[in-house]
Amino acid sequence: MNIFSSLLGMIRVSRSLTTTLASILLVTAGAFSQTSYAQTPSGTATVLIGARLFDGTGNTLIEQSTLVIRNGRIETVGAMSDVTVPDDAIHIDLSGKTILPGLINAHGHLNEDRSERPIRTKLAEQLRLYADYGVTTVVVLGVFSDEELVEAANLNDEQEQIALDRARIYVAGDSLQNLGTAEEARMRVNRYADAGANIVKIHITGSPNDMTPEVYGALIDQAHSRGLRVASHLFYLDDAHGLLDAGVDVIAHSVRDQAVDDSLIAKIIQQNVPYIPTLTRDLAQFVYESTPDFFEDPFFLRRVNAYREDIDLVSGADYQMQSRSPQRQAVKAALEQGSQNLKTLSDAGVVIAMGSDSGTNQGQWQGYFEHTELEMMVEAGMSTTQALVAATGGAARAMRLDQHLGVLQPGRWADLLILDANPIDDIRATRQIHSVWIAGNQLDNVP
Repeated sequence: MNIFSSLLGMIRVSRSLTTTLASILLVTAGAFSQTSYAQTPSGTATVLIGARLFDGTGNTLIEQSTLVIRNGRIETVGAMSDVTVPDDAIHIDLSGKTILPGLINAHGHLNEDRSERPIRTKLAEQLRLYADYGVTTVVVLGVFSDEELVEAANLNDEQEQIALDRARIYVAGDSLQNLGTAEEARMRVNRYADAGANIVKIHITGSPNDMTPEVYGALIDQAHSRGLRVASHLFYLDDAHGLLDAGVDVIAHSVRDQAVDDSLIAKIIQQNVPYIPTLTRDLAQFVYESTPDFFEDPFFLRRVNAYREDIDLVSGADYQMQSRSPQRQAVKAALEQGSQNLKTLSDAGVVIAMGSDSGTNQGQWQGYFEHTELEMMVEAGMSTTQALVAATGGAARAMRLDQHLGVLQPGRWADLLILDANPIDDIRATRQIHSVWIAGNQLDNVP
């Protein structure tokens, strides 16, 4: 029996206990733990008054809003003149601030750092790092070990049953690649589905070792039969066509070898396939050819302790020389093509989701690069409103989370990013964080 099978057996037991344990913990938390966020008493309404409000749909800002939160969810939201404030509410004046949904990273990663601490501890710390930057949900498109999938799936299982002081997580297993047969592909999908994966990730790179269309077609079919969608890593236009023909559900990187054609655009729109550009993934390939300016950015340095080891690595002479290699430098042209394709697809009405691919290779900073991604999306030609929708309601829609997340509407979780400035005027205003809220609770020590 391999480690994955052993862990899968454990997770079945773990999941059967989750609901019971969570209920016990909710009762005892007040007596036995110190939380790192301001928690509203159960049943008590909190009212945020006076802020301008971006609801995640692209609708016009509400300049003076009232947002009522109860039991972690939005009860009422609208203009101050249209909302009746409950008599029992706790009032918080946010005049001059901007409320928007917490950011959703539709393509992120966690990683097992080199310490000997438990994997769960390391993953939870990274989810907290994301949250500190206003990223309140992360779709992890690929883990690095079977044990990480088990622990990430457990974190996902419990997140609607406990008070959260970290980002929400939805998880895929290790990205599937180079599978030789349809039978193997179906087996791997079943293993991930049994382990609690929320989505399946595959890798098509243009390599001779890639899965054939027959194999990835069987993989996609099996995932759909298990109620899971499939997101694909890709680079080439021809691969994007093949994957769409096979029924892929999410394009998880930019097409970067050539301009997208009308046929691809038509397929994407007809099949309602969202597109995640991950521009910062390419930026990280060459930006360390010298010391980047953002290493002196206070917004980057505010959580520098989490980044320190990788900063030292990418600042070294060997890594900088590697970043100047012809292979890495060629990515500059790919990034330019990817940016042009993003603009084309956005203009055509394709659903765009913000995703950074952060947390995988060195120099792809969890939390910070989501804001960089937004800025690069605007530089590519998207409006600030379009970019913000891509990071909120668009990302939720892309990853099928929009019944609960991504938009500020009654019934959704009150996951909020509150800013000191207006990001519609300047996308860099997302860096001016006043506070972060998850399920109606304000995180402590943010900013």
